[in-house]
Amino acid sequence: MEQEHHTTTPARVNRRTFLQLSSLIGVGAASGLLWGCAPAVAPGGAPAVTVTESAAPSGPVGELILVQGVDAESLDPYVTTSGASRGMMWAMYDKLVTRAPNMEIIPWLALSWTVIDDSTWELKLRDEVYFHNGEKFSAAHVRDSIARFKDPEVKNIYAGQLAKVLEVEVVDDLTARIKTDGPFALLIEVLAVYCEMLPQAITSGEVDPAVQPIGSGPYKFVEWTPGDRMVMEAIDRPHFSGQPKLQRLIWRPIAEATTRVVELKTGGAHIITNVDPVQAAEVEADPQTRLATFRNLSSQIVVLNQLKVEPFQDVRVRQALNYATDVDTLIATIMQGNAFRLAGPFGPGIPGYDPELQPYPYDPEKAKQLLAEAGYADGFDLVLTSPNGRYLNDRLVSEAIAGMWSEIGVRTTVQVMDWSPFVEGVLGKTHDAFFFLQIGVPLDASVRINFHGGVQGAAWQGYSNDEASEIIDKAVTVLDEAERNALYKRLGQIVYEECPWVFLWNAAGLVGVREEVKDWEPHQDGVLHLLGVRLEV
Repeated sequence: MEQEHHTTTPARVNRRTFLQLSSLIGVGAASGLLWGCAPAVAPGGAPAVTVTESAAPSGPVGELILVQGVDAESLDPYVTTSGASRGMMWAMYDKLVTRAPNMEIIPWLALSWTVIDDSTWELKLRDEVYFHNGEKFSAAHVRDSIARFKDPEVKNIYAGQLAKVLEVEVVDDLTARIKTDGPFALLIEVLAVYCEMLPQAITSGEVDPAVQPIGSGPYKFVEWTPGDRMVMEAIDRPHFSGQPKLQRLIWRPIAEATTRVVELKTGGAHIITNVDPVQAAEVEADPQTRLATFRNLSSQIVVLNQLKVEPFQDVRVRQALNYATDVDTLIATIMQGNAFRLAGPFGPGIPGYDPELQPYPYDPEKAKQLLAEAGYADGFDLVLTSPNGRYLNDRLVSEAIAGMWSEIGVRTTVQVMDWSPFVEGVLGKTHDAFFFLQIGVPLDASVRINFHGGVQGAAWQGYSNDEASEIIDKAVTVLDEAERNALYKRLGQIVYEECPWVFLWNAAGLVGVREEVKDWEPHQDGVLHLLGVRLEV
C-alpha cells in the first residue's frame, strides 16, 4: 500500500493560549530501528532481512526501561488490543511479516509469499528459528497458530480478520499454503499486524500464554506485576534480526504525563510515550533527552454508541455533535498544535483518504438547529468516557469536548477509566460515547470491526449502512489495488456523511527518548518497535 509522507511541523502555542479552554475542561492547567537493506515486499517474494550493524558491543548489554500510559491487558498476544500491548508482545513474539518504520511490509518469519491462484497463497519460511522452549519453527506452527487465532474459545476480538482463511496446508517444513474463501487481497497486510506465531506447547493447550508466554522473538518473558512492571530478558542465542542488543527490558505503566517526563529526565525511563505537548519544549531543552515525532496514521475520534443512546440513531444528531466540536481550537490549545485535523474517518496515507472532503466547521448554531429538527431542541444527557494516559491528553480533550457539547444542550459529563475497564466497556458496548483511536493499517481490518452492520466487531457501536457493508465485503476480494482503493474512498464518503464518529485528528506522536538510546526511531503505527535499539555504554 502506498504511503503518503508528511513533514509538516505542527504549530505550537504558548501556555497562556493553552489555558483558554480551562472553563470547558474544568481544570486550571494540563498536566533505530535498523532495517538495513530490507526492501519493500512484492507478492512474488523477497530476500531475507538484513540488519545494518552499528559500532556497538557484540552481546546484549544494558537494561532499557520503557514507560507507557497504560499496561498490557494480558500476556496472551491474541487477547491484547492496544498498541501499548503490541509493543510488549512483539518483543517476545515474531509474526510472519512485519513493517518498517515507514509502514512498508517486509519479510520476517515468512521470507516470501506468492499468489498461486485467487484463493491460495504460498509462504516460504525462514529456517533455523527456535521458540524460547526449544521448538523449531515450521509450517505446522503457521497452521496451528492461525487455527488458535480463529478459535472461538480464545475470545480473540480480531479473529474475524482471518475469517476468510479456510485452511493452512503444510507442504513441507518450510512451505505453507494458505487457502482462502475466494480472493483475500489483504492477507499479508493482516498478517503484518495480527497472528503472532506460537509454539506447539501453546497451541496444544499444554501451556497457557496468559501465564507463560513463549515466543520466538529476541526477548523472553521473566515476570509481570500488573500495574507495576513487565520484565523481559535477552534470549541466549542470536535472533535472525541481529537481536538482542539489550540484556533486559522493563516496561512500566504510568498514567500521568508529567510523571512520565520526570522519569525520563531523571533516568528512571529511557523511552516514554506519550509526551504531553505542553512538556514537549521541556523535553527538547534537556541535553539528556530528545523528542521523536511522527504523524500517526490512526484516527483519533469520539465513537457514538447508537445501540445505547437513542438520539444517536438520528444522523442529524451525530452531525450536530461534529458541528459542535471546535476541533481547531482543541488542536491549537490542548494539543499545542501537535495534531493534523481529519475531515472524515481516513487521513493521508490511508487508501480511503479523500482530499476533497472538508472538515465539519465549528458551528454551534447549526448544531442546535439539527438537534431541534431531530426532536431534541431541549437536548439530552450523555456520558463521554475517556481513558487516562492511553492517548495524548485523552482526559483533557474529553473534558473540553464535554463542555462544547453542553453548550448546545447535550448535557455531557466525563467518566475517566483505567484502560482495562475502558476496553471492557468498548467490547461490551456499554459506553454512551468514548474517546478512541481507530483505522490505520491494514484498513480492511479496521473498517470491518467499525462499520460492517453484519460483522458487528469490537469497535462497532450500532452503525449500519447496506452500501458500506457491501463495499467492505467486496474490497477484500479485489486484487487490483487501484480498484480496491476507489471502493475505500467511497466508503469514506459514506461514513463522512453519516457520522458514526466525531472526527478529530491524526495525532503527531511525541515520544521522549534519552540520549543514550541509539538506533531507534518511531513507527507511524505508534507501537514501540525495538528492533536495533541499544544503549550507549
